[in-house]
Amino acid sequence: MRTFASIGFLGLLGLLAPSVSFATTNCTASRLLMVLDHSSSMNEKLVTGGPSKWTIAVDAINTLATKYESKIELGLNVFPKPNQCSPGTTVVNPALGNAAAIATALPGAPPATGNYTPMSQTLDVAAADPSLADMAHRPSMVLITDGWQWCSDYTSAMRTWPIDAVKRAKAAGIQVYVVGFGAAVDYSTLNRMAVEGGTAIPGCDVNANTAGATNRCYYQADSAGALDVALDAISVSVSAEICDGVDNDCDGQIDEGLDRPCANGCGGGTETCVAGVWQGCTAPVPKAEICDGVDNNCDGTTDEGCTCTAGSTRPCGSAVGVCAQGVQTCDTDGAWTECVGVVTPKAETCDGVDNDCDGEIDNGPAAALCPNGAPCDHGTCQLSMPPTTPPASTNPQTEPVPEGAPKDGCGCTVGGAERPAPVGAFLLLAAVAVLAIRRRRA
Repeated sequence: MRTFASIGFLGLLGLLAPSVSFATTNCTASRLLMVLDHSSSMNEKLVTGGPSKWTIAVDAINTLATKYESKIELGLNVFPKPNQCSPGTTVVNPALGNAAAIATALPGAPPATGNYTPMSQTLDVAAADPSLADMAHRPSMVLITDGWQWCSDYTSAMRTWPIDAVKRAKAAGIQVYVVGFGAAVDYSTLNRMAVEGGTAIPGCDVNANTAGATNRCYYQADSAGALDVALDAISVSVSAEICDGVDNDCDGQIDEGLDRPCANGCGGGTETCVAGVWQGCTAPVPKAEICDGVDNNCDGTTDEGCTCTAGSTRPCGSAVGVCAQGVQTCDTDGAWTECVGVVTPKAETCDGVDNDCDGEIDNGPAAALCPNGAPCDHGTCQLSMPPTTPPASTNPQTEPVPEGAPKDGCGCTVGGAERPAPVGAFLLLAAVAVLAIRRRRA
């Protein structure tokens, strides 16, 4: 761990090497104003026998400045200044190559008592500094504090003042990062400050407002190592190259290594920043829509205007009687082709088959089924008319006798055709003849 002697050495190095200049670098670096709590409570120790919080904070600030002075225009604000509840004062204006100047400007340990924590007032004064008015440098602040918003005239309404100050800074185009140092911080207020400042840790719990809450949105540091990690993460975020056609991290390259996910209706891919413009998304390129069950033109609709899906098939025609179904195929235009292989209905004939595929056999007009209108019987045309025999009477007593027909017992009628005489008639005539012969003999 560095001591104040090392800080003095860095300050001396800055005085002895004025020729070292970062201002000539052809870049537009981000500006970060470090707002450091110099309240009396920073004299306390994180662990018994260890260094004070102030000593740890000073070392962490110098580590950050040394590592990032060529990438970020760094500045320093200390509060309260000069003492008690005065708003902080910017003691080093943001610029590249400021590590030595910051080391020199860092004050000694705060007084044992009497210095309070005017976070809200300090943030308002710092945000109004002209050095943070140039939006081309993506201005931001990082607040490092170990306490609450506090002055001797404290009221409970003052607790949320820093949240409102962060909102005002954000409205002015200045992002505010928040670092809580030690266990005595106002975790609820700091969490809301990070959210309002637009610097919440990704995936954090915006409602982490209790003492035992985890996954907070601000950076909580409870050790020297944790403070270094938090400040390094913030510096990486501040100095990151963005797609704007500018060398943001002052490494001599513009928009290098910038890729991001991209997507369209066809799927996902990545795109690369070139000269300040995102381009070259590797997602599948939209194509003309074809009827294949795929959203080819990536408009969110599949096979619009298609009747069917290309390559699909369906049966067509009838399967009744002698008919047989064929197959239709969907072409690439999404239309059904003609029915292939179908057996279609024919005229019905007398053959015991359903020729017209209507579910009935040998039906239809007789003239259409057989020559000369002959009847169709079980699939065969009857070529001659069968004799018609009147049915026998079931009641001869009441059966009407046709006009001119012979009377019962008569074999013929006068002038009629020959008709065999009934046997009864012959017997009657024989009896009459015998009777006549006997009368003559008598």
